Amino acid sequence: MKKILLFTLFTLLIGNVYAYTIEFGIDEVLLVDDSIVTFDVAQNDPSLVLLSVETPNETFSRPLAFGETLGIDGVNYTIGRLDIEKLLLTLHIFGNYSKIEVLKKRDFSVEVLESFNAYLKVRIKNTGYFDLNDTLKITAGNILLKETPLRLKNGEEYTIILKNPPSNILTFSLIRSKISKTIFIETLEELVTIEKIWKDEKINVLLKNHGKESVNITLKLLFNGLTIETRRMTLQGKEIREVEFESDINQGTILLDYGVITQESFYFEPPEVSLVKAEKEGNKVKLWLENEGKTPFSGKISIMQNSVIIGDPYYHYVKIEPNEKVVVEFKVPEDALYLSVLVSSKEFSATIPIALEQKLEVKAVNTYAKTYLGGSASYIINIKGNEKVELGIEGIPESIKVSFYYKDVQINELQVLGETQVLLLLTLPTFPQGFRINDVLDFNLTIGGIKLPLRLEIRGGGVLPVYGDNWLLKMNYTSEIHHIGVPYRVVGSDITPPYIFESDNRTLIAFLYGRYVRQGKDLTLHILNSYGKILVSSQQPKGQSDYVIFNASDYMIMVEGRGYFNSILLVADYLNYPKNLSFSLKKKEFGEGLKVFIINATYLRGKALGIKLEADKEVELRAYYFTPNSEKEEFDPLSTDLKKALFALKGKDVNGEINVRSDEDFLAIAVKGEGDVKLSFEVKEGVLIVEELRTKKLYLAVLGLLGILVLIIVLERRIG
Repeated sequence: MKKILLFTLFTLLIGNVYAYTIEFGIDEVLLVDDSIVTFDVAQNDPSLVLLSVETPNETFSRPLAFGETLGIDGVNYTIGRLDIEKLLLTLHIFGNYSKIEVLKKRDFSVEVLESFNAYLKVRIKNTGYFDLNDTLKITAGNILLKETPLRLKNGEEYTIILKNPPSNILTFSLIRSKISKTIFIETLEELVTIEKIWKDEKINVLLKNHGKESVNITLKLLFNGLTIETRRMTLQGKEIREVEFESDINQGTILLDYGVITQESFYFEPPEVSLVKAEKEGNKVKLWLENEGKTPFSGKISIMQNSVIIGDPYYHYVKIEPNEKVVVEFKVPEDALYLSVLVSSKEFSATIPIALEQKLEVKAVNTYAKTYLGGSASYIINIKGNEKVELGIEGIPESIKVSFYYKDVQINELQVLGETQVLLLLTLPTFPQGFRINDVLDFNLTIGGIKLPLRLEIRGGGVLPVYGDNWLLKMNYTSEIHHIGVPYRVVGSDITPPYIFESDNRTLIAFLYGRYVRQGKDLTLHILNSYGKILVSSQQPKGQSDYVIFNASDYMIMVEGRGYFNSILLVADYLNYPKNLSFSLKKKEFGEGLKVFIINATYLRGKALGIKLEADKEVELRAYYFTPNSEKEEFDPLSTDLKKALFALKGKDVNGEINVRSDEDFLAIAVKGEGDVKLSFEVKEGVLIVEELRTKKLYLAVLGLLGILVLIIVLERRIG
């Protein structure tokens, strides 16, 4: 990596004479105007430095000890301190020069130019002083993607294209130079997208290549899963192109293949002819037809009974523009009361039953349905009659979308002629708004003045896997209701669905921690009521684990972030200060009785906390430090690995003690088993634990070394 030192130095005696102190490593070169300065350390005498100065005309090299000077072309180089472990040399420079620059001898940079799901384009640049003549190896985890010779002079660049990158994390390594660079690509965008699909007399598709490289694509037109037409072409970089298909269809799928397969369905609404009104006088039937679609209708109208055409004439050929009506008349037998109107054309076909002089009847095939957040519930409704009716709903929250369908066409009103069937579809949002999860909603269906009571059961809390190496090795347990005291793994993108936890009226604390903290991401923990209203949110800054203290008997939890995240969620009883407790442990669905307490340890810092447990049956008491993110990740109350706990005691009467560290924030206490339990706490004067003693000794040692370093710098300046 190039280090450019821009400096303003003290002027000594005359304007072009400067004195400067600089530190550079054995793997770096120091450029003083046109001179190249490097050093090496004598193997037999580490106190000697072999200093080399290469000028445009000659190279000078001399072994020097501390304080000795090498003068070249009016510039004096005096040896300062040598860090033999890090191989860093402090060099004092005095003389007539204009600029100083430090470069790595060999180094390179990696820059992502384009990142798509089909390819990744990166630029490799030699940022070191010397030429690179090496082998470049590119890996994703343990997978070797590419290995190629790399020869670059200083400042030269080389562009590499990687097809279908298998991972977002790639490592670039120079084998002989032993230099590695790792890059992380946040997102791999789609290289080619379908921007628009439309129809005139043919099907048209607009494609866009978002990359700068040309790409070969195959475009297919599918209907009912079968390929009708295929187009193959090459899209140049950043090209936008219209592609035309000859087929005249109203719905289908466009399949795009450029090494990555994507598809998009389309539907062009055909003409929609409905029967507005039907009248019969004697042997004549008059029909009022309306085109409620968005395209003109040109076709035939016939009257049938029992699938046989009985009308005279056999058909009328009509043309109906959108939102227009026409009237047609047929002769039929006088006793014909149940008829069918056949509407047919190239683009639209429908059979509309007619029931003359029939009372309206409404029945539901199913009056009860169950669905989940983000899903849909359907009810099949049978209607008998001979009139035009409006379809409606009473008692449904606005957040739930209500739709009625008749023969796959969405409607709000219907001309009923005889017996017909409609579908009521309720589409739920992904978030509870105006309703509760795990509750039953009663509402009414209204058709032509008739009210029909219906019921909807709403489910849909997100299901989380349990975090840890514990009992999941023996059984795979999942539940929509999550337990207090059990850590769960949360993997999501942007925002998660709400997670339902056990109802409780005690003071609780919800913790969010884990991998996202190590990655420096910022997540927010939301506590919601059962209707989805946010009660409280975490406020911890980026890079810290989040927590919220709350008191709610009926609540849900949701995690919000930016992009993909991976974290751990724990809800537990919260104690602001240790106090005596009595409670009963009962066996839960996963086979264990469990109680977890998170104790605020800020009042206990530097003290000792004694814990006494009494129970009518043998139970297990565990204690954990719960302050840094790493300690929270190790918390696993049901694990069989007891090394992570401060102590794990079994019995009916046990005692334990925790030395609270001077920077402690929280402690975790877990009780596992069955029975009636009493917990009592005693705060004692603490002792300085071994880790803190070591830390304080380390601080004193660092201060001592800093003092010695200051003394050496003063002596060096006096010598210089």
